[in-house]
Amino acid sequence: MSEVSANELAKVSKLFEALDDHGRLELLRLAKKSRHPDGFVVCAEGETGDEFFVLVEGRVRVTADDLGATKEIAILEKGAFFGEMAVLNHEKRSATVAALGDIELVRFPRTAVDQVLAAYPAAREMLSKVGVLRSEDALNKMMGG
Repeated sequence: MSEVSANELAKVSKLFEALDDHGRLELLRLAKKSRHPDGFVVCAEGETGDEFFVLVEGRVRVTADDLGATKEIAILEKGAFFGEMAVLNHEKRSATVAALGDIELVRFPRTAVDQVLAAYPAAREMLSKVGVLRSEDALNKMMGG
């Protein structure tokens, strides 16, 4: 598994641009890396969100239940982060995310996120804005728009 540095995370994810070097290093110190095969379900709609993710390698498909049918919401690629709204708001997952081919993730547990973001309100605000935009986009896609 390749090593991920704080600076590399800053390059692939907008979230980490909002943190200074100390904040990035602290979040990375508390994070866990993992590799998963094609089809692996990273998180499932309706489950408790106790961590969020940055996709370091590969692609994932985001789907949600649409009146009993599975509907694709998005394909996320290297650098994308997801699962943040369930972590920030202590909510259930609003979508299922599954690997499209082999993937590598950095996982950020809720406790680590809360600890670091307490000192970085700009990063928390960025996560919230992205989450709102994703929610609106998902609703539009579910409605066929």
